Amino acid sequence: MSGQPLIVHNGERVPYGQATAHVMSPAMRYGLNVFEGLRAYWNAGENELYVFRLQEHLDRLAQSMKLLRFAPDFDAAALGPQLLDLLRANEVKEACHIRMSAYLDGDGEHHVTGPVSYFIASKVRPRSEKTATGIRCAVSSWVRLSDTAMPPRIKCGANYVNARLARFQALHDGYDDALLLNEHGKVGEGPGACVFLMRHGQLITPDITSGILESITRDTMIALARGAGIDVVERKVDRTELYAADEMFVAGSAAEVLPVVSVDGVDVGAGDVGSVTKSLQDAYFSAVTGDSHRGKGWLTPVYGGT
Repeated sequence: MSGQPLIVHNGERVPYGQATAHVMSPAMRYGLNVFEGLRAYWNAGENELYVFRLQEHLDRLAQSMKLLRFAPDFDAAALGPQLLDLLRANEVKEACHIRMSAYLDGDGEHHVTGPVSYFIASKVRPRSEKTATGIRCAVSSWVRLSDTAMPPRIKCGANYVNARLARFQALHDGYDDALLLNEHGKVGEGPGACVFLMRHGQLITPDITSGILESITRDTMIALARGAGIDVVERKVDRTELYAADEMFVAGSAAEVLPVVSVDGVDVGAGDVGSVTKSLQDAYFSAVTGDSHRGKGWLTPVYGGT
């Protein structure tokens, strides 16, 4: 990425420091924004940067705006070409994390539906070293948000206060991250990632009515697992199943695929990265970078192979 990075703000590319919102906007006062976090991956062999599952992220952004009663004067689909133009303008040729966010601008109260502004930004973000070694998690005393209160299905910035509380508690207690139960005492998800566990030869993940985000990475992992002949089950998951699991990992656009080696100090399986987890992690990394044929349909090229 060369020079000062640019940001798309309401359809215009502007210098990073000029992409601002007013402190009295509903977004600032009430957290009224929805967003998507997605990644792009550089494939040196093909001299190409690939954005992973761009259309699905645009669709979910549109859904979040609809559910939160935003009334934008733009179509979420228009952000796709603007994102690709931004990556080219910034000359991005390494792995990066991208944020697309729509927010209530102006000077209205929390019940307004507009005006809706948006921005698109990218930031170089290398892979976490924890993808190789795994993380130690704690089940949080904080409960996952409910669909009847602040629906996790809406990817709203305000919802992540719940994630922040859980994560800081876990870090304070000496863990790497948290896992949250829902209001029914069943496993929900992590602060920013969905949960998968291996038991009795099945890959199990909480279903979409367990108080989770309808995760695009979750959908990816299910497809990769089934493509590898693994039996995938979506259902309610008890807390004690976390301790009884043979393997476990969490997955999300930012987190990618992180093995979980212990929960509440109890080893998951042998306490290291499991073989199924490693194989699915490898499949994921090959898919997102374009190194495998399996993921090609999920990729949007930025430079067109030039």
